[in-house]
Amino acid sequence: MPHEPVDEMGFPALVSVSSLMSIAHLFGTSKKRCGIYFFVFKSGFFYIGQAVDVVRRFSQHRRIHDDIVGFSFIPMAKSRLDHEEKTMIFRAESLGLKITNVVHVANIVGDTDFDLVVSVAKQDAWLCAPTRGGNSGSINQKITLPEIQKIRFTKNFSRFEKHPLSDRALALFKSYLWSCVPAPRHTEYSFWSVSCMPSGSGTWPRLLCVSAAVMELFVVGWEKNNPNVLWSFINVAEDVLFEYWSSLDELLKAFPFIEIVRTGYRDAGQHQISLQTYGGAPMEQLLTDPGISKAAAVLALRVMRKRATIYGKYHCVELANRALLG
Repeated sequence: MPHEPVDEMGFPALVSVSSLMSIAHLFGTSKKRCGIYFFVFKSGFFYIGQAVDVVRRFSQHRRIHDDIVGFSFIPMAKSRLDHEEKTMIFRAESLGLKITNVVHVANIVGDTDFDLVVSVAKQDAWLCAPTRGGNSGSINQKITLPEIQKIRFTKNFSRFEKHPLSDRALALFKSYLWSCVPAPRHTEYSFWSVSCMPSGSGTWPRLLCVSAAVMELFVVGWEKNNPNVLWSFINVAEDVLFEYWSSLDELLKAFPFIEIVRTGYRDAGQHQISLQTYGGAPMEQLLTDPGISKAAAVLALRVMRKRATIYGKYHCVELANRALLG
């Protein structure tokens, strides 16, 4: 069995486990079982994970996957697992290994639920479009949700409409959907959602928040002590930005009004940053810029391909319809 991937990753030589239901014999009672493990599948794909008891974890994987053929392991303290797992996944992705992990990766490998709604061919065509304004999926075809879903957020939407910044926020939301969300009607609720006037934002209350999987994508809010001051941020794929600017310093020269913030969303992988602005006009400039909008679109697509959103229960249908129908 070739050792090149584990060598590059810093793991010990692979052990063949293709016919084994357990790896207990590799550990006995004396060897440490807590650490980071590395699986090789018959397909040539890999998986990296953490385990407090890797013998038990292997057996759990084996019940589901009968195509695990190689195994390696690095023992380490439990306190280091989260950090080292993420570091290993980032390294594997940088080396070009085909890893099947979902968390911490930028791009997910294989077919996904999202691909059944928007084909990979349509995804590629959408990303290549200069403005992505074509956006497959009928805008006029409203989704139908239980009436309780609408009733739950009617008061929030009413508050939104009365806010002095609602028109500007709505315009930004519409621009984001049009440029950065694939087939918004077809993917609405299952793969992305928008919350309206969500609570718990403290000094920086929010007018709206677009989410996918288990993270925010685009947020617009106001300053608590000055309801006429708008702020916003958009999460983007940093690697795509470098197709347009040689460095983040060059990006800042082009858009001196933005603040770049390093983010750590588990679903966004290693190529993620947040661009934050104050005032409506700066975000409008970002959303109409081909490089920024594509970086946001790529990140949104990557995240949606990973899993359905967990925030559908907070989806404000009225706000979505207002943006999509005009």
